[in-house]
Amino acid sequence: MHQSAIAGSGSSIRKALILLGLSLGIIIASLASSRAGLEVATLHPMVTDLAREVGGKHVIVFPLMKAGEDIHNFRPSSSDMARARSADILLASGKGLELYLPRLRKALSGSTRVIEAGNAVRSVKLSAKDALFACCPEHAAGSIDPHWWHSVSGMKRAAAYVAREFGKTDPANKDAYTSNARVWGKKLDALETWAKREISRIPRSKRYLVTAHAAFGYFCRDFGFVSIPVAGPSEGNVSSKYLAEAIGQIRKNSVSVAFPEINANPRALDSIIKTTGIRRGKALIADGSESSTSTYRAFIEHNIKVIISGLAG
Repeated sequence: MHQSAIAGSGSSIRKALILLGLSLGIIIASLASSRAGLEVATLHPMVTDLAREVGGKHVIVFPLMKAGEDIHNFRPSSSDMARARSADILLASGKGLELYLPRLRKALSGSTRVIEAGNAVRSVKLSAKDALFACCPEHAAGSIDPHWWHSVSGMKRAAAYVAREFGKTDPANKDAYTSNARVWGKKLDALETWAKREISRIPRSKRYLVTAHAAFGYFCRDFGFVSIPVAGPSEGNVSSKYLAEAIGQIRKNSVSVAFPEINANPRALDSIIKTTGIRRGKALIADGSESSTSTYRAFIEHNIKVIISGLAG
């Protein structure tokens, strides 16, 4: 009788252990699935939206740089560095925009991959010899314009590139990343078609874009504009010699409006507007960072509407 009780007790313990093991397995599986595959830290608001569109439910995105911050003066904090080190992927804009990236790359753990989304896009180089520019700041001549996300077709290529790179880190979901990039690519095609239709309202002779700094090279290349930037790609000081050159081009080409930029120093542009008497347009989002515009679609729509309001009348 006593031995039977012991045997029964042992059987109960074994069942309890089996149930406990099953429960632990379910909990562990649940925790693993809740991680969503990839942790992606991002360094620009537009690549944050890119990561979310391509990654979908399989990624957790941690924006290190928030919408509205100055992209040319942003530097990662110690907490940003810690977040980047714990991520599977650090997604940068690239093309030299993040001057701190080499230092940040060295501080990362060996398991964190760095992806520069702009690698997928053909670069625009600042040059007064290029028909894309009526003139360019002498201190910036020869430099690469890092503001590639002004190209909608460029963003589509970046999405396909990022999907491939996500798939290398997370092979189990590579088909989902490819599919997401393809779906978003179709939406970007529609966005670009809309943009071209709106811009067709502006006569070719009026497609001169006077802006506070050289951030619109890709936009001008894609949509048939000539750029007259006041400062170089990262702003900085503007010489009196270059101001005179820009003013000469504005007068020569009968340019009627200059566009200020959100987050940009307006001093040099103000001087040009005062000297030439041209109109001041509404503010453009040059650097892709504005607190109330966190999606790529909203960013493109804002700029197209501002340019149309200034030049299509």
